[in-house]
Amino acid sequence: MATKELTKTNGLATKATLRNHLNLDTKKMTTLSKELNGLLSDYHMFYQNLRGFHWNVKGGDFFDLHEKFEELYDNVNEHIDVLAERIVTIGFNPLHTFEDFLKISIHKSHRDVSIGDECLKHVLNDLGILISTHRDLAGNAATAEDIVTADMLTKFATELEKKLWMFTQFSK
Repeated sequence: MATKELTKTNGLATKATLRNHLNLDTKKMTTLSKELNGLLSDYHMFYQNLRGFHWNVKGGDFFDLHEKFEELYDNVNEHIDVLAERIVTIGFNPLHTFEDFLKISIHKSHRDVSIGDECLKHVLNDLGILISTHRDLAGNAATAEDIVTADMLTKFATELEKKLWMFTQFSK
């Protein structure tokens, strides 16, 4: 694909759009943006569950798990921000209400979970779901020729796989 020059109007650059600067197919990107909003919803539900585990975990592993859940939700929060900003960059609006997140998230809330092993079981399961979703969406982004989104999702999956491995080792 040929590189396009910024279109100027009255000496000012026009707003970047899929058609004029990113050179990405609008129909494919509309579909991808919906999928990315689904992932954003999953992240928010996972984040909120992690906060609950962090606040409520009890037992002999309290200090370790309390700290590790906080580290993980801080990492997830960074992913949320980058993902939402990517959705804006490709020309769409990220979802931002819990009402929307609850409607489309694969993840469910885990209420009243405080036993360390049960918290870990949910974390491992939810990390696995997120990783699988990242793989699928990275492939979809690549098919849409959006290599930046595909790269972002691949990097996120790499980080989450390492977290999954570490939490797996903790649970043994």
